[in-house]
Amino acid sequence: MNRTSHRHLLLVAPAFLLLLAFFVTPLAAALWNSFHGAAFDLSSYREAFSNPLYFHVFLRTLEVGAGVTAICLVLGYPIAYFMTTLSPRALAVCGFFVLVPLFTAFLIRTFGWMIILGRGGALNRLLLYLGVISTPLKITGTSTAVYVGMVHVLMPVAVFVLFAGMRQVDRTLLSAAQVLGANPVQAFLRVYVPMTIPAVISAGLLVFIMALGFYVTPVLLGGPADTMISQLIVTQVTTLLNLEFGYALSVILLAATVGVLTISNLFVPLEQMWSLQSHEGGKTRGWRSSQIVAGARRAALWIIEKAAQLLLGRPRWLARTLLRAYVVLAAIFLILPLIIIYILSFSSSPFLIFPPPGFSWQWYEKFFSDPDWQSALFMSLKLAAATATVSVVVGASSAFGLVRGTFAGKQVLLLFLIAPLLVPVVVVALSLYVSLSHLHLLGTFLGLVIGHMVITVPYAVVISVAAVRGLDVNLEHAASTLGAAQPVVQRRVVLPQLAPALGTAWILCFLTSLDELLITLFLLGRQTETLPIRMWSDIRIQVDPVMSAAASVIVTAVAVLIMTSQYRTLKAK
Repeated sequence: MNRTSHRHLLLVAPAFLLLLAFFVTPLAAALWNSFHGAAFDLSSYREAFSNPLYFHVFLRTLEVGAGVTAICLVLGYPIAYFMTTLSPRALAVCGFFVLVPLFTAFLIRTFGWMIILGRGGALNRLLLYLGVISTPLKITGTSTAVYVGMVHVLMPVAVFVLFAGMRQVDRTLLSAAQVLGANPVQAFLRVYVPMTIPAVISAGLLVFIMALGFYVTPVLLGGPADTMISQLIVTQVTTLLNLEFGYALSVILLAATVGVLTISNLFVPLEQMWSLQSHEGGKTRGWRSSQIVAGARRAALWIIEKAAQLLLGRPRWLARTLLRAYVVLAAIFLILPLIIIYILSFSSSPFLIFPPPGFSWQWYEKFFSDPDWQSALFMSLKLAAATATVSVVVGASSAFGLVRGTFAGKQVLLLFLIAPLLVPVVVVALSLYVSLSHLHLLGTFLGLVIGHMVITVPYAVVISVAAVRGLDVNLEHAASTLGAAQPVVQRRVVLPQLAPALGTAWILCFLTSLDELLITLFLLGRQTETLPIRMWSDIRIQVDPVMSAAASVIVTAVAVLIMTSQYRTLKAK
């Protein structure tokens, strides 16, 4: 290995060591301790699978994850397709309604659905007003509420991944198919849809993994029958202090995740999910169909085509109108909980009543004057800024090493660096809890930064790798030829080209850290509460209307950052 390869490996070393020390090693320790080390005691696993309660929760988790994934894919596919047909400015407007919910904390969006679906919530009041029902419906505390909340949270993820994959499809092939005699429905179903299968698999995989580790939404919107495995893990570790059983449950959840990843990797390489590998003509890897499967697929395709033709008829304007109407309804669904929170933040009532009986600024005044809320806000901003800054530096450094390096095993190393994104967050939180407790970093600001970096560095790597691959190396060679030293080339040539991508990475890491709840819940200790922790405590004990003002402030900050990022992107084009 030459000196250049060593230099590139050194660039990747900070991110590698971070994940090795605080992600992989503690996961291995959790696995070892789950059967009491060398004693190889499998009693925790026997308890998990033999106890009907735990086994039912595990099956329930898989059922909810699969159901939510299917719904998100079905609802998100038309939206992603519509977004690929828009101009850059129209895309920025449409993307705003997807990105703002996407980067708003799970807790805030779930809080919005608590207001909408509660017995005295907006939905029940509307139905009572219209005379549809005579008594309020019980929606919260049911599986319906859990599904609604989780679909709302995860559908933007599906849309984002589907859109990224669909953008790489050559749309001229649709025109070519129609020239050869296919009608628009046939061209779409027989040409376009098969080419987007890798994006569908990628989106489904990410949504499913995130759904397996959900904690906030089932706790706040579900009942005892809707308990998921992440809730059991949190209870075992933080409340009952039964670490061995918590480890065992985490290993079971991780094993299920690895199994899903292994199966999906037969069809779509894992690195392709994050656009780290080009889509080769939209083909999937290892896709094989027997004659029976192929015949069933042709029959299903024929039925879908006939149904679509009956529904849409001949006029193309009807299809476009229906698609636009659907996208508008989907945008309302995504943004509605945030609008409800905004309206309630100006309520004059000391209770969460919708619609508000009057207008008042009192909750904003209390939020900005209360020392507890202010300290929580300052702590969150400080933590998010520190995490984002260090993460972008580490991620950009790793990107140069991975893209410019010529050493063996680059793809494996790249997958290693994005591994935390492919594991349920509750498992990541537990691994951090184990590692930081051994280093006496629990309850420290440094421990919180490290914990948040484990989930933000992979995002920085993903964005930076794509940006570094797009650099024009000829400009660097030209600057060097004209006498510029390497530091000058990096500062005057490379950084200006990377600035938009690094700014986007910083914003993404900042928002991810700002909204993080579960990892902070494990690591906070006696540190000053962050804003999500303060809001979580407020919701669990008693819902204070100040919560709506705090949530509105965060949503406004998210919206401003997203608009700033979109404006810079449009300006760069």
